Amino acid sequence: MRAEMVTKVEIAQPGPSRLENGRGWYRQVQGVLEILDPEFDPVRQYDLGEHISSFAVSPDLSRVVVGGKDHIRLVDEHGNVLWSVQHAPWGTGYSYSGSCEFSADGKTIWATVPETELDSDEEDGLWEDDEVAAASSGGWSAPEGWGDQWWVMDATSGRIIGRKWLGCEATGSATLRHPDQVHMGLSVGEGQDGSRIYWGSLDEGSLHVATTGDVSRALADVHPDGSAYLTLPRDSDGLTIHDFSSRAVIAHRPNREFLESGEWPLHARYLDGETVLLETVDGKWNCARHLVFDARSLEYLGEVTYPTGISCAAFHSVHAGTWATGDASGLYQWRLDV
Repeated sequence: MRAEMVTKVEIAQPGPSRLENGRGWYRQVQGVLEILDPEFDPVRQYDLGEHISSFAVSPDLSRVVVGGKDHIRLVDEHGNVLWSVQHAPWGTGYSYSGSCEFSADGKTIWATVPETELDSDEEDGLWEDDEVAAASSGGWSAPEGWGDQWWVMDATSGRIIGRKWLGCEATGSATLRHPDQVHMGLSVGEGQDGSRIYWGSLDEGSLHVATTGDVSRALADVHPDGSAYLTLPRDSDGLTIHDFSSRAVIAHRPNREFLESGEWPLHARYLDGETVLLETVDGKWNCARHLVFDARSLEYLGEVTYPTGISCAAFHSVHAGTWATGDASGLYQWRLDV
């Protein structure tokens, strides 16, 4: 399958990534976050400071939430810190890094933190017995009561609306908004101990979080219509699609059917509602190939071929049927020529 170039932009490195809402681009340069419009012209800058664990841009681009070593703070477009909330420092025990994200309406912020004691333990739901009924795929329930925590905070004041245990200690994590604007997905990596997937929702001010004991898969992406989600193997075999409502496996493609010797699947995204784009790497973590699959059945559709002189590079910024790659000469946007 041929990659058709949509645009090429000569832009200084590091190349930008697309904002999740598709309204522009961003890049981080020496502690400064630059927001660019869809044509790559500068919009504003945010000073992120030092020791950044994670950051996220609000849907209206006017604020940035910054996860630091021992705090979460909200910064406005003028660089003013609107509020800051302390937590136990990353690097405590085996918890090294977290993630944060705004809700789709920008009213709440979801952030992971190391185990932290607060004066309001009895008020924020952390100690409630909040078991979640197992889905039909089996095994989904509230996480074990230890380790890192998932906080939901009021984006205006920084007040903690709710928090739950995650039952893990994260090396790193990624938070994904579900298209239903209710649920949040969380993929946590624990280094050699594996990867875990969580789903959270805020129902009338009460936080609910569910996971399984499975440490073999990572959450890769959510289907544009929200009906399914995509996972990649940590130690298990193959690309998998799960029904969102039941969490049941609805499609699976074993590694042996599409990987070459020495390859491993690294990233996968829904290119659109019909196709999945997957990146493989070799034994030295260099990009090997980009592969395309059917988004419902995971039928293998073929390998992406690029124009002469352009090699396979890590893809990012998947949006509305396009994806981006970069090299020393700039940023490329692609779509499939079908």
